[in-house]
Amino acid sequence: MYDLNNFYTNGFCIVDDFLKDDLSKSLLSEFKTIKDWDRVDQVRNHYEKGGPFEMESIYFPNNDEEYYLQGWRAKDYESSKLWIKYFNDKFLIKISELFQKKIQRDTTYILKYTKNDFSRIHVDDLRGDVDRVDISILFYLCDQWIWDWGGILMLAESTKSEDMISIMPKNNRLVLINNQMKLPHCVTPVAKYAKNDRFAIASFIGCDTPFK
Repeated sequence: MYDLNNFYTNGFCIVDDFLKDDLSKSLLSEFKTIKDWDRVDQVRNHYEKGGPFEMESIYFPNNDEEYYLQGWRAKDYESSKLWIKYFNDKFLIKISELFQKKIQRDTTYILKYTKNDFSRIHVDDLRGDVDRVDISILFYLCDQWIWDWGGILMLAESTKSEDMISIMPKNNRLVLINNQMKLPHCVTPVAKYAKNDRFAIASFIGCDTPFK
């Protein structure tokens, strides 16, 4: 059984080797064969006063800055019945059992970050059909990764924080984020000398009841 204490006290927890080794390897191989990737280049005024990503720390983006996200998304693959069933069977059912909560909705993306891709600081708010995001998950699939290749997940305790912690996108690593604590996070730019692509599953999950 996983220790969820850090999820409730600090807002996140890390589960390494979430899938069986053969499943993670086959899923990574499958993602590498996807040919249709949609480019995502988002620019939003989300840091403005009253906006969804408004920050209070002087070390985070100011109200006059813009939110940027650059990466790739496999939209066609995400909508396939085969993938939806796989994700439900291998992830959602397990997460539901882990938290003892019924999952009502999820918005799930398959992402690829290549050279220079990144995401600025944000919090996970409304996502697709999910009107209240209770749990955000990031599941990493990649070949060997090096710290200075970038693509590092950075997490802060609150919108008032000075510091952030860094999490390596290690293969077969699941990061569970307690979205009710609204932890700001970002992904550092992938370096031009990174030898591999960084694949991830990002899912925004709404449960039947919020955490107490």
